[in-house]
Amino acid sequence: MKPGYEEAFSNLQSDYISLCLEYAEGKAEEVFAYLYRTETMRMFNVFFRSDGKILAASQLVTSCNDEELMETGRNDISKLEEICSEYEAAVPNEIRMHYDVKTGKYDAEVAYEDYSIKDKVTPFQVFMNWLKEERVKQ
Repeated sequence: MKPGYEEAFSNLQSDYISLCLEYAEGKAEEVFAYLYRTETMRMFNVFFRSDGKILAASQLVTSCNDEELMETGRNDISKLEEICSEYEAAVPNEIRMHYDVKTGKYDAEVAYEDYSIKDKVTPFQVFMNWLKEERVKQ
C-alpha cells in the first residue's frame, strides 16, 4: 500500500456521508450508510435516525427521489476501486459507515471477505438486518 491511501480512503468515506447529509436536508441525527461490492455486484443504501426513529431514506425525505441517491452511491463505488488500485491496496467488499451529526463522531466497519458466498445471504438482507438491529435499539 502506497502512502496517501488512508487519506484518500477517508476522503471517499466523507464524500459518502456528505452525499447522505445533503439528501437528508438537515433532518438526520445519524447516518447509517452501507456499501457492498464484488466483481459482479454493486450496492449502496442508507438509513437515518431522525427524531429518535430509524427511517429508510424514502421515509425521511419524501420530496426527493431516493433512487438518485442510491444510484450516485453505487456509481461512486468505482472511485473506491480506483483509489485502491492507485495505492495498491485491497478493495473492500463491504463498508458500514455511521455518522452522528450532533457529535461529529464517525465509525466505519470495513470487510474484505465476500460473505454472500460463504453465508448465502444477499447484501440487501445484510443491510435490512442492520436497519432492524438499529430499530431495536430505539
